[in-house]
Amino acid sequence: LLNGTGLRIRDLQRGDSGVFGARIKLQPALVDDQSFNLTVYESVPTPRTRSQLLASTLEWCNLTLQCQGSGKGAVNVTWQRDSLTWGQLGTGGRHQLSPDGTTLRVALPPTAANVTYTCTVSNPADRKVALFDLQSLCQGGG
Repeated sequence: LLNGTGLRIRDLQRGDSGVFGARIKLQPALVDDQSFNLTVYESVPTPRTRSQLLASTLEWCNLTLQCQGSGKGAVNVTWQRDSLTWGQLGTGGRHQLSPDGTTLRVALPPTAANVTYTCTVSNPADRKVALFDLQSLCQGGG
């Protein structure tokens, strides 16, 4: 804020979201009115995950990875493989993402299954991560 001052609000509840106003008097003749749009987010719960092995042969491992956020408020679900984000994975038939982003279908040769897929469930205030080790899923049946 003006002149290095700050405003701290503690013990916020979800219903406290809204517009707050503050009047700051620094000198008798200097008054600054500020308004703040405050949004309170809940912590993101640990994602609910599920994997299903659809087929595993010497040529291909086909499986479905599912990751869902729960709780109140909207959450984002994003996917990564090692250091590649969803947009960098490419679609080439090996990856299919459901329209809601919670389910990823993967088809890889077993020789390329030594990778980890990461699902991140987040909101602007928090994030939780779930890992899928494809090698163990392809060998162990999901």
